[in-house]
Amino acid sequence: MKHSLLYSLIGILVIVSAGSAQYISKYEQPISAPFFITATSDSLRTLNLNEDSLIAAQIGTVDTTVLPPKSTAIAMLGSMIIPGTGQIYNESYWKAPVVWGFTYYFYSVFQNQDKLYKEQRSLFERTMGSADTASTKTIKDNLLKIADDYRDQRDFYKRQRNEFGWYLAITYILNVVDAYVDAALFNFEVSPNLQGTNDWRMNVRVPIRR
Repeated sequence: MKHSLLYSLIGILVIVSAGSAQYISKYEQPISAPFFITATSDSLRTLNLNEDSLIAAQIGTVDTTVLPPKSTAIAMLGSMIIPGTGQIYNESYWKAPVVWGFTYYFYSVFQNQDKLYKEQRSLFERTMGSADTASTKTIKDNLLKIADDYRDQRDFYKRQRNEFGWYLAITYILNVVDAYVDAALFNFEVSPNLQGTNDWRMNVRVPIRR
């Protein structure tokens, strides 16, 4: 009776121990994530991924075609002879109509104001001549008043003519300078990677648990 009771207690302990061992082995094993990503400033140990390589992968293949240079002398000479020719030579076709438009407008106004200036100057000189030979003081005073009006208009048109003459000269100079700069920078290349770099790198670690 005592031996059977002892054997029963031993059996119960074995069953409980086995159940406890099975419980621990089933749930105490860590559940590993398939992978995780961390950003550190150290060198990559698992995968050699960095910011520059990721940017390069996004950019893809860079076109390495080198354009033939343009002659600055030809561009400047063309723009000096005919404004806008240097822009066409530099393949900046849209600039040529802009140069022509401003040049035509300023030159047209300059010509018109110069014509009016000469007309008012002529009228002023004739009126002053008539006033000098006037027979009476009243007629002379009236002619001098008219001459003053002609003089004011003459001076106004002269200022306008000179102002648009400066505009025309500035347009001509800018046309030559622009042709020179475009020719000098025609085959200037800019790197597509305009982003700065730093010391941070990306780590990809894949834990393997047995």
